[in-house]
Amino acid sequence: MAAAIVIAAAAYLAAEPRYLATAQVALERTAEQVIKVDSVIPTTDPDSAAVDTEVQVLRSPELIGRVVDRLKLERDPAFNEAAGQGRPTAQPDLIGRQRAIGTLLSGLTVKRDGLSYAISVSFEGGTPVQSAQIANALVDDYVSGQVGSKTEATHRARGFLEQRLQDLRAQVVGAEREVADYRAAHNLFAVSEASSVTQQELSGLSTQLAQAKAENAAAQARLSAARAQLSGGRTGEELGDSLDSPVVSQLRAQRAEVAREVGALEKRYGPRHPDLVRAQSQLRVADQQIAAEVQRIVSNVAIQASIANQRAGSLAGSVAQSEGKLASDNAASVRLNELERNAESARTLYQAFLDRYRQTVAQSGLERSDAYIVSRARVPSAPSSPNMLIYAAMAVVGGLGIGVLLVVLLQLLERGIETSDAIEETLGLSTLASIPDANTLPGYRKLGPPAPPAELLLKRPQSTYAEAFRTLRTSIQFAEAAGPIRVVAITSAVPGEGKTTTAMGLARAVAAAGGKVLLIDADARRRASSRQFADGVKLGLDEVLAGQATLEQAIVKDSMSGAFLLPQRLDSKGVGLTESPRLAELIEEVRGRYDLVILDTPPVLPVDEARVIASMADGVVFLVRWRKTPAKAASVALRRLYDVHAEMLGAVLTLVDVREQERAGYEDGGTFLKSYRPYYAD
Repeated sequence: MAAAIVIAAAAYLAAEPRYLATAQVALERTAEQVIKVDSVIPTTDPDSAAVDTEVQVLRSPELIGRVVDRLKLERDPAFNEAAGQGRPTAQPDLIGRQRAIGTLLSGLTVKRDGLSYAISVSFEGGTPVQSAQIANALVDDYVSGQVGSKTEATHRARGFLEQRLQDLRAQVVGAEREVADYRAAHNLFAVSEASSVTQQELSGLSTQLAQAKAENAAAQARLSAARAQLSGGRTGEELGDSLDSPVVSQLRAQRAEVAREVGALEKRYGPRHPDLVRAQSQLRVADQQIAAEVQRIVSNVAIQASIANQRAGSLAGSVAQSEGKLASDNAASVRLNELERNAESARTLYQAFLDRYRQTVAQSGLERSDAYIVSRARVPSAPSSPNMLIYAAMAVVGGLGIGVLLVVLLQLLERGIETSDAIEETLGLSTLASIPDANTLPGYRKLGPPAPPAELLLKRPQSTYAEAFRTLRTSIQFAEAAGPIRVVAITSAVPGEGKTTTAMGLARAVAAAGGKVLLIDADARRRASSRQFADGVKLGLDEVLAGQATLEQAIVKDSMSGAFLLPQRLDSKGVGLTESPRLAELIEEVRGRYDLVILDTPPVLPVDEARVIASMADGVVFLVRWRKTPAKAASVALRRLYDVHAEMLGAVLTLVDVREQERAGYEDGGTFLKSYRPYYAD
């Protein structure tokens, strides 16, 4: 800790003072709109993503480059270490400019203030005035750059629209000219939007033809009536035209007057009286005049009927001619409609571009930034770094880190327990046996063992490996305990210590010596014994404890050694064994049936259930893996076992590397391996 404090103090005194200046900008939430037109670059309400984007814009090399050019930082040695070396040249120093940009970026901090629309721009530099200048220049160029971008975009859009309008104007003129030329070529002049000249003409002729036909029919009827009366011997005075004629009416009035006079004279005078003769002569003249007038009327009716007939025929011919012209016009109007649609489309597109051009011209000069400066950076009065509190905290953290590192290093360098003496000194337990790693035995180093470790003691009963399990059997048999040892729990501090292999080897060693032994798989988590000792288990320990099966139904026999196994089903739910009060009763039940009952338990430290099961046994065999099990972990596990009053029989070193043990010269037997090798048939 003292060394860390000294180093921190020296670093604090040697550190160059730095000054932090901060300016703040904010995004506009509502844009001012002088005229209601759509901008070339639309202004939208900012959201969280927009604020984060603007943070990156403020850190963009383009903006930083403008600030470097504005303040000429490429000539400042603090930003360009090559500045001032050699003669200045008229050519721009691009490399120095990039160095200045990189240096400025390294001291720049841009961050959003919480969840607001404000952004803080901070620069930490070597001098207070320059730090404030750079921070203010950044926000100034950022705000003005937005206005410049919008102005440039408006000018580009205006130029594009002007060029496009010229092209569209030429297209509109050309399309309208095609329509006019086609109308003139095919005489397709329109009186209104609904009809053409031919249609109007045909409508009028049709009306006149209908009227002429009616008039002709009436004239023909009158002529037929007149001719019928005349052919019947009548005078024709009964004709409607005669009755309607004022001349005939006047002549009839005169005749009636003369007829009355003739009647009066006939009563007064004789047939030859001059007055009577004169009156009769006047009566005949009146009759002749009436007949002549009626004949003239009949002749006029015939003339009118002929005229009406000719007029109707003429109109019918005109209508037929107009109908032919209309059919021709309809065929030509298909192409005319296409030309008019093209012209209308060109006019619509031209009008849309023209309206957009007027809006663009109207908004020129009204561009404004989407951000504004909230506060400008002030010249800092005190350096921001080095910070004494930070250096003090670094000293404390560094001292603690070094201490933790030393502790971890010491733990890593610890090689674990290697000898029987170490077990007795560290754990206070006697060593029951030392079980070698079969792969390290002299006869198996090249080709490996001829069988799995649990079967090796049966396949090679005279091997060093089998002798180790016989040693363990004998040590348990003669171990000091409060009572007879009939139930033995095999456990360890941590996983991977060889509990299952040791339990299975011990069971087979006892069975091979003629003892009746039962191995109970009491590890509800791993169930390693059940996986290796018996396949296809249908009933197991869980069913026995639940009362769903008897002990005889669940126990299976090892065909290789004659040992018995009470396994667990691999697909059972794996409820904790100690949760059932039946476990202790079961152990008491099998205690009297077998010479030795072995409990394959889980490790003590990860699974607390191991302590409860160990407390039910007559003795506990504690496994320690050679050079692997940490002494601290083994000691903690033993304390936990002692807390439940477990009867500790001793410890077993497992997976011992015989070759390394022989090379190191330990007194556990490895040193004398060559001497008694003839006694074994590995």
